[in-house]
Amino acid sequence: MRIKLAAPLPLNRTRRRGPLGRDPSLAEISPSRPRGPLLRGGVAAAKAVGPAARQRGASLVMAIFLITALAALGGLLTQLLVLGSEETINEWYSAQALYAAESGVEWAARDIRAGGSGSISNGVVLTDRAWMTTSVSAVNIGGRTLYHITSTGSAGGLVSAPRAQRRIVVQFMP
Repeated sequence: MRIKLAAPLPLNRTRRRGPLGRDPSLAEISPSRPRGPLLRGGVAAAKAVGPAARQRGASLVMAIFLITALAALGGLLTQLLVLGSEETINEWYSAQALYAAESGVEWAARDIRAGGSGSISNGVVLTDRAWMTTSVSAVNIGGRTLYHITSTGSAGGLVSAPRAQRRIVVQFMP
């Protein structure tokens, strides 16, 4: 068995492998051509070595995480803003319903003083916004009449389905 020692390659020569992995000959490469992978413009790419090479892409992961977190925070703030607006609107309708109920009590007291019954159904306080319904019951006490006025104010939505309702019960003796 004969062992063949390979001769050292000249500086401007490199080994090339053939189609089946054999090394048929030595091919000459011009010294001006860079070795390794090329980037745009024929500049050779530098290979990262060390801890920085293992952290490649970490900033991309952090950027995606940061964008996701900010999007979630923005969605949460939007949801809180919408809920706050809904609560404000409901409070406004509730106040309108209370004012409508108070108007019903005042109307019933005035109607009783004028000799009427004091009852009304779906009386309009604000057109398409607030309504009142009053009912009156009378009790005689020592020759005087005590009236129980129940007034319900409604606001928002439709008369049949209001967004807010408030009820006031008053005892009235003229």
